[in-house]
Amino acid sequence: MSRRLDLRTLLIMLAALAIGVAWAAYNLASTGGARNDATVRPLVWAVFAAPFALFIGWLIARRRELGLASFCCFCLYFFTFFVAQRIETLVVPAETAAANGHALYFNLVIIIHALVGAGLAVWRALSPAPVEQEAPSAELPNGEPPAAGSAA
Repeated sequence: MSRRLDLRTLLIMLAALAIGVAWAAYNLASTGGARNDATVRPLVWAVFAAPFALFIGWLIARRRELGLASFCCFCLYFFTFFVAQRIETLVVPAETAAANGHALYFNLVIIIHALVGAGLAVWRALSPAPVEQEAPSAELPNGEPPAAGSAA
């Protein structure tokens, strides 16, 4: 079974994701490696920007998929914390991670968001767009209108 690629959906979602990843990377870089009260807002944007931008792009591309977009983008946002933290604990000792401000963790979050977000964009671009259901027709199966006073 061959699937048709919806190029419009793919480009809109990837463009939105790219904007979100760029915003996340900019905010992470703006902290300069510091982790204090002044850097909380940029760090929140570093982990929130890409899933949020992907959600907006998904809604622009396929408004009828609001529920699916909400669920998938929330799961991307929520579960990335656990995956990135687990990878960091396997690769870097806790003391080193704390000393460098969990730099690997924040970089992994952005990388995971970019990879999984691109996968979601390709998945939706390969899936047929939901079709609108038509209102029931007042015509009979042979194409004639119903007779006056009869039930259709």
